[in-house]
Amino acid sequence: MYNGKNVIGIVTEFNPFHEGHRYLVDSIRLRYGDCYVIAAMSGDFVQRGEPAIFDKYERCRDALRNGVDMVVQIPEIFSTSSAEDFAAGGVATLRSLGMVDTILFGSESGDLDALRKVAGLELDSGSENAKLNAAIRDNVVAGMSYAKARAEAIRLVLSGDDDRAFQHMLDNVYTGGEAETDGETDRTEDMTLAGRLRPNDILGIEYIKAVKRQGDCFRVDCIRRNMEYESAHSIRDAIRSGDEEKAVNEYADVDMLSDMLSYRLLQLYYLDQMDPEQPTAFLEYLDVSREIADALKKQVHDRMTFSERIKNIKSKNYTYTRISRALIHILLDIHKKDSLVLRGRFFGEGDMMPYVRVLGVRKRARDMMGNIKTTVVTSPAKYKKQLESVRRRETIETTEELILSINASHAEIMFHQDMYAADIYNQIYRASSESGENAGSGNEFTQKFIVLDC
Repeated sequence: MYNGKNVIGIVTEFNPFHEGHRYLVDSIRLRYGDCYVIAAMSGDFVQRGEPAIFDKYERCRDALRNGVDMVVQIPEIFSTSSAEDFAAGGVATLRSLGMVDTILFGSESGDLDALRKVAGLELDSGSENAKLNAAIRDNVVAGMSYAKARAEAIRLVLSGDDDRAFQHMLDNVYTGGEAETDGETDRTEDMTLAGRLRPNDILGIEYIKAVKRQGDCFRVDCIRRNMEYESAHSIRDAIRSGDEEKAVNEYADVDMLSDMLSYRLLQLYYLDQMDPEQPTAFLEYLDVSREIADALKKQVHDRMTFSERIKNIKSKNYTYTRISRALIHILLDIHKKDSLVLRGRFFGEGDMMPYVRVLGVRKRARDMMGNIKTTVVTSPAKYKKQLESVRRRETIETTEELILSINASHAEIMFHQDMYAADIYNQIYRASSESGENAGSGNEFTQKFIVLDC
């Protein structure tokens, strides 16, 4: 609560912001009245393992103009991760604000009770969960993709449920067409393949699980998506195909990163050659398996675009999105060990994140920033100096100083990754707002904090 009003959190990508997002924000206010809406948004790179089509400041402005009160950034290590870690990272970001009452998400089914049942099954540590995991393993061995194996296992384990609404949801696990998520789950090219839980319902399950694991930190609510609105996926496709109705001057695309990726892969390949007795350097990166690493080494000398490298590796075992995330993590220098450390620290009931990056607010919500429970970063340049001052400390004499030092070490991992990702993104994206103001300055350390009177 803030000033006697509900504070509703949403986890999103706004990639780009569209009418479906506006519908969600408007629906929140219809349900909760005069409330505050805070969005935890992906920054420069998104969950599909690609750059956001427009820069985060442009997307932030669009959100504020359309009713969102505050936009905070999900750290890149989580915004580019699996659906489970994307959801948990978004929940942890909102939890660290210390003022959000309810997390709300859009859902194809709109059936919160049914989604809770699936989440409860996956959270359960007893026989039902063991049965689920065994069924998933059997389905994978039988040749199913993991997504299909999971959906069919859920159907099998819960098929005896008498709840008609829940049975209806199970009967409709087939995607049957385009479905868009805010934080898109792994998707095959053929969206009509059987055995796919619908994308926003999948993320809804992950939000419920994350809230439970993080100490039941929020109430959970959902609003049924209005499927009449054009999806962000189709909007992105139209922009990239040159559709006159969606024409824009500048946008980011994954193939703009091709040369940078090729150079990085060559670096890693020759590092391996210098010390062949050591494990391959490719395996240090998040989402890179032995199979993906071996495939990358085979193609490292070939000139390919980013997307061509993905298609060259794609198989029944690895979706396009999984491979794209692996390549993005190599490019952005995101390591498995860092993911393990940060997940262990912030995905449980304990610590808040060491800082939250606030990208922008509406004027009516600016005072809320004083109530945020963790360190608020609006100026990366100033925060960089704070971290450097902690690092220069030669001795640790008190418990408080020790805690500060530990928090700073985690903060440095996240901050370095976010700044590096922003620098990479700014190499491929420049845009100007309608007013002529520079929407993306090209330098994260000089970018101004956004405050809109709307």
